[in-house]
Amino acid sequence: MRTKLSLGLTAAGAALILGVVLTAGGPSPAIADGGHDDRGHGDTFDVGLFGDMPYGDYGRSHIGNVVADMNASHLAFSVFDGDIKNGSEPCYADPHPTNPANPTPDKAVADAAHPDVYKDAKGLFGQFQAPVVYTPGDNEWTDCDRPSTVGGLVSDSSDRLAYLRSIFFTTNLSQGQRPMSVIQQSAAYPENARWTRGPVTFITVNIPGSDNNFADGGKNGPAEQGQAEYAARNAANLEWLRAGFAAAKAARSKGIMIITQADMWDPTAVLTHYADTKRELFVQTTTFNGRVVLVNGDSHSFETDKPLTDYATTNAAGLAGPNVVENFTRVTTFGEAQNHWVSATIDARDPNVFSFEQHLVTANLPAYTPPA
Repeated sequence: MRTKLSLGLTAAGAALILGVVLTAGGPSPAIADGGHDDRGHGDTFDVGLFGDMPYGDYGRSHIGNVVADMNASHLAFSVFDGDIKNGSEPCYADPHPTNPANPTPDKAVADAAHPDVYKDAKGLFGQFQAPVVYTPGDNEWTDCDRPSTVGGLVSDSSDRLAYLRSIFFTTNLSQGQRPMSVIQQSAAYPENARWTRGPVTFITVNIPGSDNNFADGGKNGPAEQGQAEYAARNAANLEWLRAGFAAAKAARSKGIMIITQADMWDPTAVLTHYADTKRELFVQTTTFNGRVVLVNGDSHSFETDKPLTDYATTNAAGLAGPNVVENFTRVTTFGEAQNHWVSATIDARDPNVFSFEQHLVTANLPAYTPPA
């Protein structure tokens, strides 16, 4: 089953239509900011969006079907929006140099029975024929020091962030069998990336769940360490968003896609330390003459909506509450028990630039239980 969503500038969100799959041409390399795409701004291509998998044995039994389906779809590239494992599994890693000042002893050391989850994920991304850009999720670093981890096999969150950077981000090349080059923010934040193809500038930002790693000293790990990490990375992230919008304007992009992990509008979660990000998204989006899409994982079920608002207390219709920022659309990808993926079709001839389609992998659909 495939459902296509085309973005419109209405507060009600995108209109739902049943459509035919648009097949993109073969992958081509990303171009640098301000560069020229030889295929022109009329180029139409598809991008794969997925994340929050594989979760446990159930997810590991399904992930191969996701890879095969995406490989068969002739994608220009894909982006994985975080969480290479579930949150309760230990963050197993092979022995590596660690900072002795880390406050959490490393109990999640990989062995024959528990392989390195980071190297496993790198191997998984290596099964994709087209490039795969990865942005980290909370399960592989922020939550690694949670006392609730299975068996109490905790590890230091800052150590695991440094470790995953050493596995995935030592060069400016993506993952996948035919990697593409991206622009990295800095040596300190190499996971924050940017690239341009056709009419769209793409930006990844390391904004994880668990309230952006603002640790509370309880279930989210040592407070002083987490809060210091948050403050530095949050400042870098805000600067990266500003730089990304500036680059998109310089390139005359018609659209911007931002990919991150956290669901910053999850009504069941603590959201305090996403306020700066939302404010920056508002400022940048409302001064950009084009479409802006934010893609996130974290909530594990496909959804499109328009959650970004202004700060009015009475909106343009005279009703209580803010105005919806109508050129901003959020897409949440599948995950956890729903092992499927989403494609974004980019078409410069389409006034909306973006349309989205859910890809339900038939082999991964459950057997449904009827009413008694």
